[in-house]
Amino acid sequence: MTEKPESTNPDKKNGKVISFINMKGGVGKTTLCVGIGEYLANYEDKKILFIDVDPQFNTTQTLMDHFNLEEEYMTDFRHNITIRKLFESISSISEIPKIPSPKEVILSFNDSPNIDLICGNIDLIFDDNQGDSARSRRIKKFIAEHKLREVYDFIFIDCPPTISFYTDAALNASDYYLVPNRIDRYSILGIRLLKQVIDRLKYDEDLNIQPLGIVYTMVGSPSLKSQRLKDTFESSSIVQQIALFNSSTTYVNDLMVGLQGNISSKYKKSREDIHDVSLELLERIERG
Repeated sequence: MTEKPESTNPDKKNGKVISFINMKGGVGKTTLCVGIGEYLANYEDKKILFIDVDPQFNTTQTLMDHFNLEEEYMTDFRHNITIRKLFESISSISEIPKIPSPKEVILSFNDSPNIDLICGNIDLIFDDNQGDSARSRRIKKFIAEHKLREVYDFIFIDCPPTISFYTDAALNASDYYLVPNRIDRYSILGIRLLKQVIDRLKYDEDLNIQPLGIVYTMVGSPSLKSQRLKDTFESSSIVQQIALFNSSTTYVNDLMVGLQGNISSKYKKSREDIHDVSLELLERIERG
């Protein structure tokens, strides 16, 4: 593991920023975010930056486990190199906020040169009530000031499953949002809440964020009940506006329990799933 140095990429990119988001928890959001990012990095040679703004910091935990850096995270990174640096408050009304440099917040990994991370932090829960509209633009400013779109093919933001200041910050910075969704009787509620959040931000911030689509996750064996729920979900006008991916992920028990870690490509079936979803994501972005 190394800290990310300040640098420019000679092969200038036009990176896209994508928020992985649903207002309902337990839908496999982090698994899909990390799975697609890791697949694109290691199988499609894409340069990926993960930004973890979920106080549960599951993306961070997944990658710390994958790279065997849990101890370093607990003793060093969580205190010195996390997303909290982007949101530090100013102490005076006349003070101009200082955007940290990439090397102050971005970690890179020797074993995977195409994967970088801005770590999450459970202490974000203490900062949420200090939010304001200016601070909610910090991720966007950080990406723009350091020209990170020229460095990365994709910047994936793992969002909280709640309406929060950090949700606003992630969506403010994003070109697209992708909605992982698990079919159950409450699945439509999370989509409706998400649409309300995005509509509000589009109005307040003049955002041009676009939906990439909804990805069914952890799909189990078909049943009459699950088909009814699916039909009801897909009949919603909101779901039709966001649109559905053709590909999905199935329930893979070894992945869910982390038998070899929580990386989709480590398991045969989930590797096939994430291959299909990742290529469809690339196709959708290519189509614009």
